[in-house]
Amino acid sequence: MPVADLPQLPLVCLKTADFKDTKEVTRGKNTVIDFWTTKCTRCPDALDKLNHMAQDPKYQDVQFISICCDKLDGARDIIEKEDDLRWQNIDHYFMSQDDKETAKKALGFKQVPYYVVLDEEGNIQQSGGGKQVDFDEIPGIIRPQTPPPSPMKGEEPTESSFDDIGLGSDDEFCLDFVNKLGMTDGPNNGHSTSQVIDETFFDDDDF
Repeated sequence: MPVADLPQLPLVCLKTADFKDTKEVTRGKNTVIDFWTTKCTRCPDALDKLNHMAQDPKYQDVQFISICCDKLDGARDIIEKEDDLRWQNIDHYFMSQDDKETAKKALGFKQVPYYVVLDEEGNIQQSGGGKQVDFDEIPGIIRPQTPPPSPMKGEEPTESSFDDIGLGSDDEFCLDFVNKLGMTDGPNNGHSTSQVIDETFFDDDDF
C-alpha cells in the first residue's frame, strides 16, 4: 500500500555525478518527481511537457525532478545533448534497479511515467500516472488573483463597485463608462490559463 512519506533512497545526479538521496533533494521544497525508464517510449514526450511547465511563472516555487530507474548510461545518452542537458528546467537523477524495486513497493507503482507530488514538509500530496495527478493542485502553485465581478448588463454598479475602481458615484460620465465595461465579457473569462499536460503522453509503460 502506498505510503504518505517518501522513502529515503540513494540517487546519482546526472549533471554532476554527485551522490544524493531522495530526502536530500526534496527537503524544504514543493516537488514533482517523475519516475521514468529508458525503455519507456512515451517518457521523453512527458518530460518535454514537464520541462515546459517548469518554465511557467505559476510553478516558480515548485521544483521538478526526474529519476531514471533502469540504466545509468542509457539515461545519460537520452538526457545529454551537445555537452549539455536536455530538459534544463528539470533536475535529473538516476536510481539503481534494486532501489527502484524498493520505491515500487513503497509507493505502489508498476508503470511509468509515475509522478509523486510533495509539499515542503516532504508529505506526499498526490501520486499516480498523468491521468491521476492534478497539476493545477500542486503545493506552491501561484494562482492568479480573481478580479471583482463586473456589473450585469443593465444593472447599475453598487457603491462598492465604484470604490473598487476608484470612481465617485456622482460622476455620470464614469457611471456610463463602467456600465459599458460591464456589457463586455472576454472570451476567456473564468477559465484557467494553467499549463495542461496532454494525457496522450501519459499512457503508462510497464517496467
